[in-house]
Amino acid sequence: MGIFNKRKEGGMMDAIYCEETDYLIRKWRPKGVELGASKKENAIRYGSSLRVHPGQAAVFLYQNDGAYDIIVGPKDIAVKTDNFPALASIIGLAYAGGTPFQAEVFFINLERGMEVRFTVPYFRVIPAEPEYKPYDIRVAVQGAVAVELPQKPEYIKYMLESWGTRDTTLEQFEERFKTVLLQEVKQIVTNAPKDTGIFIMHFNSLIGEIGQYIKNRIQDQIAHRFGVLVTAVNIADIRYDEDREGYQKLKRLTEDQAQLYNLENEKTALLSFQIKRETMRTDADVRNETVRRTAEIQMDNMEDTARRMREESQFAQHLQSQEAARQTRLGSESAFINAHALDQQTEVLKTGMENMGSMGAMNMGGGDGHLNPAGMMTGMMMGSAVAGQAAQMMSKMGQSMNPAMQSAGQPGQVPPPIPTPQQSVWYLVVNSAQYGPCDTTMLSQMLQNGQINANTLAWSAGMPSWQSLKDIPALAGLFTNPGAVPPPIPSVPPISNNQ
Repeated sequence: MGIFNKRKEGGMMDAIYCEETDYLIRKWRPKGVELGASKKENAIRYGSSLRVHPGQAAVFLYQNDGAYDIIVGPKDIAVKTDNFPALASIIGLAYAGGTPFQAEVFFINLERGMEVRFTVPYFRVIPAEPEYKPYDIRVAVQGAVAVELPQKPEYIKYMLESWGTRDTTLEQFEERFKTVLLQEVKQIVTNAPKDTGIFIMHFNSLIGEIGQYIKNRIQDQIAHRFGVLVTAVNIADIRYDEDREGYQKLKRLTEDQAQLYNLENEKTALLSFQIKRETMRTDADVRNETVRRTAEIQMDNMEDTARRMREESQFAQHLQSQEAARQTRLGSESAFINAHALDQQTEVLKTGMENMGSMGAMNMGGGDGHLNPAGMMTGMMMGSAVAGQAAQMMSKMGQSMNPAMQSAGQPGQVPPPIPTPQQSVWYLVVNSAQYGPCDTTMLSQMLQNGQINANTLAWSAGMPSWQSLKDIPALAGLFTNPGAVPPPIPSVPPISNNQ
């Protein structure tokens, strides 16, 4: 039984919805399960179905970093990253197999508007006129505040922060809201004459304006504290405590001076706060819009710069790949050409060597069919000359083939001699790459073969930087000494007829 319950708790997709009506905030849990009794309420399975009725909002609050997604109804969707931007940024596509992720789901009732009635008992009001401040004037205020639950993410965020992400009924909301409302109304009315300059005995004549004044003063604060929008403050009555001696004295003193106060000016004073507030809000909206547009432009510029850098990098890599392919192709072609030339020269030498035998049979005038020593000597000398030329040709071809085969990725035919301790070790720049180490003999051979020239850069231990070969004093002999010249071929001594 325990195994069955464990599999049931973790395995199936869930249907996430809320059918309750008398609530402001309700945390989702499986149907028929008490709050806190199931792990599923904090581990939502990827791919579960979500149904949000009209007038509702579902908030997915992710436990790893406090991010959230808000889905305003009506919606009937599956819980996937393409429907949940914050979820996509957190887990990407890692949970496509239905694996649960840590999140809580809260349903918020946006359908019902509320009217919260209030009564503020008698409290003292401070007159604006210094001469009337000693009088104890007390008033009581009755009215109602109309609030709505706007379908805006920032208000929903304020609501969750205010109510601590727990089940909250409309009755609980109204009770807490009324406590704060009474404090705010009392403070605003107490200081209204001092803050606006209105006459304290004209409250009943300015009921509408005072209600609007209270609305403008509490609207932003209520929105941030409760996540609701105050749409109206309707003052039904402002009563004076007529039993107070201060009220009776002030009434007698001001009956003859009532004409000194202009109700229109007092109305303007009350409404001027709204004008200032709207002006400040407009300026703030303009600044926020400017900041938002500037951020969008900067993001677009950053994306465009990143795109161009990416394209330029890809193009540079393409050019490098092409150049590497070209160098490889040229090396292969060079090796093939040299191998073909070697093959052709080998055929020529082979033909020459085959003809050596016929040269030995040359008849130098005997004509009697006997062995002709002169013809044999002549054939041997010519064969020796051909053999010498063949040896020289093979040596030169081996020297020329060795670097070419090395550049094509093949090992050299003959390794270079090991440099003696007295010889300097040199490094060269060949085909834009470092080549070496080389000794002076190898440098000379590479110069003769055309692999390097006087402008080739070289470096050896003790040099501060790379220099051209022709500018290095230690290698000046490579360009002034024409190199060893073979001696002339010795003449063949005459053959005596006596022999």
